Amino acid sequence: MNPTAKLCNDDPISGFITVFIEGKQYTINASNPAFSNSLKAYKEQDWQGLVDYIQPANKLHRLYFQYENIEVKDGNVYIDGDAVTSIVAERVLNALAGDVDAVHIFKFMTRLQLNPSKRAVDELYTFLEHKNLPITDSGTFLAYKAVRSDYSDKHTGTFFNNVGNVLEMPRNKVDDDKNVGCSYGFHAGTLEYASDFAGDSDKLVVVEIDPADVVSIPTDCNFQKLRTCRYKVVAEYEKPLVENKYTSMFETENDEYVEGKWQPRTYEMLTVDDEEYYLDSDRCDDCDCVVDDCECPRCNHCASVDWNLSDNILCDECEKSDPEEVQLTLDLDGKILDDWKIKRFNYLKMLNWLYAHQRPAVANALKNFYKDVDDHHLIEPEFRVLFRFTSEEDVFKIYQQANI
Repeated sequence: MNPTAKLCNDDPISGFITVFIEGKQYTINASNPAFSNSLKAYKEQDWQGLVDYIQPANKLHRLYFQYENIEVKDGNVYIDGDAVTSIVAERVLNALAGDVDAVHIFKFMTRLQLNPSKRAVDELYTFLEHKNLPITDSGTFLAYKAVRSDYSDKHTGTFFNNVGNVLEMPRNKVDDDKNVGCSYGFHAGTLEYASDFAGDSDKLVVVEIDPADVVSIPTDCNFQKLRTCRYKVVAEYEKPLVENKYTSMFETENDEYVEGKWQPRTYEMLTVDDEEYYLDSDRCDDCDCVVDDCECPRCNHCASVDWNLSDNILCDECEKSDPEEVQLTLDLDGKILDDWKIKRFNYLKMLNWLYAHQRPAVANALKNFYKDVDDHHLIEPEFRVLFRFTSEEDVFKIYQQANI
């Protein structure tokens, strides 16, 4: 990869870099946060690195193509249908620049998607602009908290913040109004915020928080503090947190789901005419289903086993239980009604099930359908709402398998 033409102005205010590589133009201006790194790559003639800084989506796709829930479209990166914001993208690039795998940042986004409040999700991205709040390997994040000398909370003196303690309260008891500074809920924030809030005899502790538990980001401290319904005290403050990634010490009910979503698919390498291709070895050759979900009657290649099957059975690797009997009733006109269509499901549980069972297209469509609803935990639609996104036959399969 070498440029056929290039032009560079290294002025930190009015500068720009333009290169033509393989017939395509790449340009970045000094106003772009990645300009300094791009300039360094330009001077070192690291053309692949330069292109990656100008179009980070390409680098993410190249490095993480094995994760099905990452999609690159129109130059943007999407995680489970959500566009990666510039703040998160910058964190990803900083991690990669330090040779740190960025999957923990994607796990953070997955946990954030489990937060029932759209307002809290949007506000937390603003909070992340404070760079010295690291994300752990499980997708949780670390923050600072000021406590009294006996480790009790500053306001009531009744919540003790000894290392190892998990503190929680009902989410609906936490004030979700960002315009109210001091109010109900557990507070934590940046080192600057916690230090300013601490008195001479007070202590600082490091706390670990699941993004799904964040309720609001008050505006009164320049978005440097948050309110949450749960956290774990993981350490006493010794020095500022500066690493890109820390080891999580907080187990939550979301761990299994998040880890399951970020297990990479395995591939086999095929070389044809000196070109390398990746073959998805986790899919059935007969029906292209993921092996664990395959239901085709002749899945001879599933899990690399050789079976001589009749048309009406499944191999041991893919065997499913008999379909649930569908209860049919008649209306007053004698028409058949399918009761299953009007049964209701929990929106958040269904979203989790769809992502966990490799159905991101339906999950993303459902998520977009309810994007303007704040209280996601209250959504309980009928199964027939899924007809908007896929076939009736497919919805019935989801109804049978999800058991929600």
